[in-house]
Amino acid sequence: MDVSYSRSRAHGDPTLWSTLEVRNGFKLQQHDYIDYYRILDPEEYRVDIGLDEQSMLNSFLEIAEQHDRLH
Repeated sequence: MDVSYSRSRAHGDPTLWSTLEVRNGFKLQQHDYIDYYRILDPEEYRVDIGLDEQSMLNSFLEIAEQHDRLH
């Protein structure tokens, strides 16, 4: 499966986000006060954001795996 993503600057106070997992430089994070999840690439750009933890975990694993295969 080919996963592509668009990048945008990560906004918000980085101290309000907890890192749940790191793979190949990508981070899956959860906001400390609201039920939001985000994926940051190795350069700290946001590549995905969502409310469903399982969907975000799946997206995170696909993006990190694809990045590993390409590099």
